[in-house]
Parts: sequence; C-alpha cells; structure tokens
Amino acid sequence: MRRAFSLLVLSMLPVVAHAAASVQLVTPTNTSVLGGERQVYSVRFFDALGRPSAGETVVFANDACGSFDNGGFSTSAVTDASGTASVGFTARAQGITCWITAQAGVTARFNVFTYTLGQVSLSGSIFPADPRPGQAFTFDALAKSGAYPVYGSRVEARAVPATAASITGGEGGEDGHTQYQVTPNGFGAFEIEMSYRGITRRYAVPAADAPLQDMWWSGPAENGWGMSVVQHGERLFCAIYAYDTAGDPRWYVVPGGTCSGPVYAPRGSPFGAYDASKLVVGAPVGSANVTFSGSGAASLELSIGGVAGRKALTRQAFGLPEALAAPRRVGDMWWGGASQNGWGIALLQQHRTIFGVWFTYDEDGLPTWFVMPAGFWVDGNTWQGRIYRTRGSPWLGQSYDASKLVSTDVGPFTLRFEAEAANFTYTIAGKTGTISLMRQAF
Repeated sequence: MRRAFSLLVLSMLPVVAHAAASVQLVTPTNTSVLGGERQVYSVRFFDALGRPSAGETVVFANDACGSFDNGGFSTSAVTDASGTASVGFTARAQGITCWITAQAGVTARFNVFTYTLGQVSLSGSIFPADPRPGQAFTFDALAKSGAYPVYGSRVEARAVPATAASITGGEGGEDGHTQYQVTPNGFGAFEIEMSYRGITRRYAVPAADAPLQDMWWSGPAENGWGMSVVQHGERLFCAIYAYDTAGDPRWYVVPGGTCSGPVYAPRGSPFGAYDASKLVVGAPVGSANVTFSGSGAASLELSIGGVAGRKALTRQAFGLPEALAAPRRVGDMWWGGASQNGWGIALLQQHRTIFGVWFTYDEDGLPTWFVMPAGFWVDGNTWQGRIYRTRGSPWLGQSYDASKLVSTDVGPFTLRFEAEAANFTYTIAGKTGTISLMRQAF
C-alpha cells in the first residue's frame, strides 16, 4: 500500500523539460561559404535562469543550399556542458543566399551566402574621396559576388611599386570590406593591388597635380600669419601674409616661380575703386628662400627691410576629410585680369573646404589683406562665407606673439563659379562690390 501511494505522488510531479529559453549565435550571423567548402556553425543555448542548457537536442536545417555532415538538409546535435552545439555545413556551388536554422525550444538563424570564385569581383575606394597630396588615407577593399558582399572575406592589399607607399592594417572582412591605412612615400602615381583567393585587381592612385599647393604656417604658436603656395606644373606663386611693426596686415609676393628670390611689396589703389595704372611694383624689399622637405614641412628664410629671420613651416589643416568629394576644384590664384593687375585672391582647397586670402590695397594704397577661412557650398557652383580683417604681432626680427591677434568680421562674401571664371561679391564695412575673376596663368 505504501509503495502504491509513493508511485501516485511521483506521477503527480511536473515533468522537467529541457527546452532552452534563449540562444546566442557563436558563429557570425552573416557568413559566406565557397561552393564545395565546409563551414562549422555553432550556437549556445541557455535555460530560463540564464544557465548553459546542457544536453539539449538541437535540430539544424537549411533550405537546400548545401548539406550537413550527414549528407542531408537537416541534422541534429547535442549541446555540451557550455550549452553549445555545432554542425558542419558544405555549400553547393551556386551563388544564392539561404538560411541555416538551429532549434531547441527557441530558434537561431544564420544568413548564409553560397558562391563560386567565378562570381567574385573586387573593388576599392578611398577616404577621404580627395586626399591631400602626400597625406595618409584609408583604402577600403571590397569582395562581392553579384549584389552580395562576401562575408568574412579578407582582401589583401599591397602597393605597386612596393616603395611607393606604406600599407598597414587589414581590419574588417566581416561585411566583405577590408580597410587599410595608406601612407604615400611621395607625390607620384602608384597602384594598390587587391587579391582574394587568386583573384586580383588594381586600384590606380593618381599623381598629385600640385603637390606643394596649400596654406602654410608656423603652427598654432604663430597663429595669425601664413603663406599661400599655388602651383602650376613646376612653377610656384608664393604670397606671405603678415604684419608690420604697427600690427597692420601687410603682404609680400615672391613671383620668381620657385618661392625663392626677390620679395616685393607693391602699392596700388583702394580695392573699392581699383585703378591698375596706379600700381607701383617698386624695387624688391628683400629676399626669400623656401625649402620644401617631405610632404608636410618647409623652411622659410627671408630678409625684409634689412631684418632677417627663419620660419619653420608646415601645412595648415583647415578642411575636414569627408566621404563626399567637393563639387568642384577651385584651388588656384585668381585675379581680375590684366585690367586689374596688381592684386589677387589665393584660394586654397582641402577636401570640400576653401580657404581664401584676398591681397589688395587699403585707402592709402598700402598692401593689405583679408582672410576668408571657411564657408559652405550653397550649391555645386556657389561658396559663401565671411570676410575677416586681422591685426597681429610683428613677425620678423622678434618673437611672434599670437595673443596679439585680433580678428574682425567685416562682412559676407559669395564666390559663384562658372567654368574657369567666377564672380566675387563682397561686403566690407557696409560697402558692397562685385568683381569678375579668372584663374591667373603664371
């Protein structure tokens, strides 16, 4: 009688179920498997208390894109002490996407792309879209098969010739993209060769057409003055924007084509009523010698008015790298043509940002300059921003004092480009003017 009662009590107890309550993918969600190759898929199951669900029978299935190790489209495996179950899957050589599911109370699903090497293509892209000459950039290599990335691929990359650039990194691959950091060893053209499973393709990196063209300065410690370098082929047009002993903005040009030679400080007529007949170039006020070393350093040795000095220069970074390329390339020396000879606007461009310096003459005919350091593209042809007049520290014959820099917003400007011409509209101290510009040949 007691034994029968015990059996009755046992029969009334709930049956303990082993169905898992949650699941974690061990293998990435998105995978690619080459036709004929085997990939192991693993999942980990947990019970309602978050503990590994050991001893669970897991049913794996795929929708006819390959076979499991048993030769079929479905199979089963038992979870180990960590709650993990694994199966091997061999893809068909077909080039389709399918699902592999793993079910044990809850269901996990893998997105599987099966492909053949004949379907694979390689492509490359760079960031920023228009890297500065000689500066490092990111190279993204992509392996695709039709419209799908080859998940988990790692595309190798090397420079051709090998001495042209240093290529490091190689991170990624999960989404078909492999990223590298590329540092050119000069300004010349080279190629980046991509390779994946015997497939190769080359990406051409063109030579910089004006590698020295930029805004140069002596860094934040001497913020407020600088030198623009505009390059046409082997010829350079250099203009220095600095301050006299009273702190007024003055500019000097080195027109010899090499940034070395005589320095001039012309005189002219006020920019609001310019008269080229009043231009007086005058005798040289000194001499300059600029030596460029590497992609981002230079040395300026000069003497003006009998005062000599030396400045270490570097490229001034003013434009942020962007994936979107600039709507047009406008970096150059611009002027109003022969009828306006004697003044100009240096436009330097980094990525989508334009840094402009207008060197002209004040009411007394003395050289002065205005800076347009930033702005925005209104549309693909129009750049707008603000004009600033600055005062600063004497920069030659004594230590430069950046704390004396005073920048005053004097009004807006608009540059409207059409082909190789532009219209420059400005407002300075309430007075508005419009000047037709063209690129200056030198």
